Amino acid sequence: MDSTEFNYLNLDFIFMGDKPDAAALIRTALADRRLLGFIGGAVEREHSTEVMAEVATVSEARDAVLYRIDAKGKLREGSRVTKLVHELKNSTGADYVLVDGDEIDGPNPDEELLGDYGTSSELLHGPKLKGSELVLAAGFETNEITVWEHGAGLMAMPKEPVYAPSIGRSSRPYLSLDRTGNVITATIEAKGPRLELFGSSMSMTVDLERTVILEPEAGSPAAVRLEELDHLLHGWDETELELVEQLVEDPAHRAEAQQLARGSRDLKDLKRLLALLGFDARSVDYLTGRPLPEERRVITTGGPYKTIKSALAEQEREAKGLERLLYRHNWNPKALIGSGAAVLASGAAVHLVLAKSERFGWLPKPARQLLMLAWYADGAFYLGKGIVDALKAKRSR
Repeated sequence: MDSTEFNYLNLDFIFMGDKPDAAALIRTALADRRLLGFIGGAVEREHSTEVMAEVATVSEARDAVLYRIDAKGKLREGSRVTKLVHELKNSTGADYVLVDGDEIDGPNPDEELLGDYGTSSELLHGPKLKGSELVLAAGFETNEITVWEHGAGLMAMPKEPVYAPSIGRSSRPYLSLDRTGNVITATIEAKGPRLELFGSSMSMTVDLERTVILEPEAGSPAAVRLEELDHLLHGWDETELELVEQLVEDPAHRAEAQQLARGSRDLKDLKRLLALLGFDARSVDYLTGRPLPEERRVITTGGPYKTIKSALAEQEREAKGLERLLYRHNWNPKALIGSGAAVLASGAAVHLVLAKSERFGWLPKPARQLLMLAWYADGAFYLGKGIVDALKAKRSR
């Protein structure tokens, strides 16, 4: 067969209850029929076990003909999908078999019947990622976000998933990693046009237990078609490849990243690709068993009060230079007294300038009064707080 027209189907085998040998059972059944494609690891759900296979078809027909591989790696026409899936369902004992999401013999099983998927882990990382943005992305739901500073930027692991796309432009580009069972999904959220709500993104997925159904002879027609299928399944489109150009300046590194993005990726390739895109590849290790650093802290959210308080605390931690004057609540008493006195003194000077200089005559008197009231109130508050804190510290000695 030398036809270049081909497609693929997703076959989802579902067993009710625990089925530890599900992946091996399905792989053997598909290999015995000499099918061309890939098979993922078993996905354990609350009440069921799933195995997904991606098999190549000769055409895009509704009841398409599947590819077969002969002993020399040549491509042959196999059975039609409907006939073969019924055979596989009977021979494997699967309770359900979904072809591109539809059960072969009737209605799809109810999600409640199958149960929830296993627990997932999430990690976010970026050179400009901010804790305050993570808190806002968590919303008002109860959550605990473990964060630590890293050489390549902030890393964070929330206990509950956060809505990562809502994180603002100032924190982009950043990496969002998610692991459910044996599948790791990496998403790069990059800056888009300023008026664009969420920006641009690209994703890559690695199934740690994914294998080929049959390994064809190198250089054979089946091996070529298998490579084409892998690119069709996981290769990035032109929009995503253009995003690589924005993130990678070095031409050699950019070419390597685009090459990795075009084909199959194992865990090593994923880590290399992330490194080329400017992220620390060790971020993946924290999802595969690497212990978290000892120097870490936990941000808690939950309800409007706690969440807003946590967001303000993170903004105070992130403030630099003169911006830190806006966040003085946790300063020591001497610093508070000094800053309060300085604000009052500068306020008096500004008040005098506003009152005497004709250059500010355009500013209405009520506006000037409101400005100075806020200025004096700020200075008086922190001066008073510094004095009170100093007296408390003296009494506690």
